[in-house]
Amino acid sequence: MKIAQVGDYSVSNWGDQLYPGASRHLFRELGVDVSPSYFAPLAGTTASGEPISPYSEIGRSGAAAVLVGGGDLIRFDTLTVALDHMSVPHERRRGRLLKWRAESFARRHLADGPGAWMPTLPWIPGAPTALVSVGIHTPPPTSEVARAFSQVKAAWARTASGAEQLRTAGVDPDSIVLAPDMIFGLAELMQPEAARTRGAALLSERLGVDEPVAIFHAATFHGWPQARVESALVALRGIPTAVLSLGAYSGEDRVLADAARAVGVGALIGLDPDEITAVLAAAGAVFTTSMHAAIVAGSFGTPVFVPGVKKTSEAFAACPSPPPVEGVDEADLAGALRARLGSRTHHDPRPNAHAATAAMLSVLQRLGIA
Repeated sequence: MKIAQVGDYSVSNWGDQLYPGASRHLFRELGVDVSPSYFAPLAGTTASGEPISPYSEIGRSGAAAVLVGGGDLIRFDTLTVALDHMSVPHERRRGRLLKWRAESFARRHLADGPGAWMPTLPWIPGAPTALVSVGIHTPPPTSEVARAFSQVKAAWARTASGAEQLRTAGVDPDSIVLAPDMIFGLAELMQPEAARTRGAALLSERLGVDEPVAIFHAATFHGWPQARVESALVALRGIPTAVLSLGAYSGEDRVLADAARAVGVGALIGLDPDEITAVLAAAGAVFTTSMHAAIVAGSFGTPVFVPGVKKTSEAFAACPSPPPVEGVDEADLAGALRARLGSRTHHDPRPNAHAATAAMLSVLQRLGIA
C-alpha cells in the first residue's frame, strides 16, 4: 500500500531527520507491507537518500493514507515555524521586513490552514489522515481548527497533555493512543556497541582526543542565547568538552560554533544524522536541552543532564522504562559532569521500543492498513 508521510524531514534538525528511518524500522518490525513517500515544507532527501517532496506534490502520490509525524508538528504559530526554517536566530527576529518574508515563506511552503502541518482541507481527498508521534500545542478554539482536526482518524500522542489537547479539540478519544516518541524505536538503539565504536572513532578524528568527552548542546529557543552558552562553557574548563549542533534549524549551529570559538572548546558542527547518533552513544556525558538528544543518549546508557526542560520530562513520563536522565542547575553542571564523565548506566531500551511499535500498530489498524 502506498502511504504519504508528512513531517519536517528536510529541515536541518537531527530529530526530524531521524523519523523516516525510525518509521521504516517500525514497519519492518510489524511486517507491514507499505511503500512510503515523504513530504515536507521544503524538498530534500532523507538520511537514507530517499526523495522528500514539497507539499504541493502530495496529491500526485497515489497514497491511500497519510501519516503526519513524528515531530512537534501540531502547532499554530505559523510565522515562528517560517522563521525557524529560514534559520533566523531568535535574537534577530524583529522588524516588519522580516515579518513580510516569513509570511511569504508560509504562503509558499506551509500547509494552507490554521497550522503549518494542519491544512483546512484533506491532504489527499478520500485518504484518511493519522497523527503519529506528534507534539501538540494548545489549539485555538476556532471553527477552522475544528475542521482541520475533524479529518484526523487516529492519533499517537507522545505526552499525556498532548492526548488531552487532542480530546479537547474533538478527536475521537477511542482513536488516541499515548505512547513514547517514535525515536525510541530507532534501530541503532538495538545495536549500541556498533554505535559507540563509530562515535569513538569520530570523536577521535574530529577532536583529536581519546578520553571521555562531555558533549554540550543548548538551543536559543529553550532560553540559551550565546552569552549563556559561553558562560556555561567557561565553567566547564578543565573538563574535555565539545559543543554539538543538531542542525542549522533556527540558527543553532552558528550560536554554538561562535560560543565554542570564543571560549576555545571543540565544536561538532554539520554532522550527518547518523554521526550525531554515534556521538551521543560514545560521549562521556551529555548536557542537552533537546528531547531527542536526551532520548537517544539516555537509551544508549550515556550519562545525560538536562536543565529542567518541560518538553523532555513530559515525553519521558509516557515511557514504561524512562531512560536515566538527571536534572541539573548551571551552578552544579561542572561537578555533575566530573562525577559521571565516562561512566555508563545500564538501561534496556526494549520496553520503550515495544511501546512505540504497539502505538504504530494501533494507528495503522485504525486506518485499515494492518
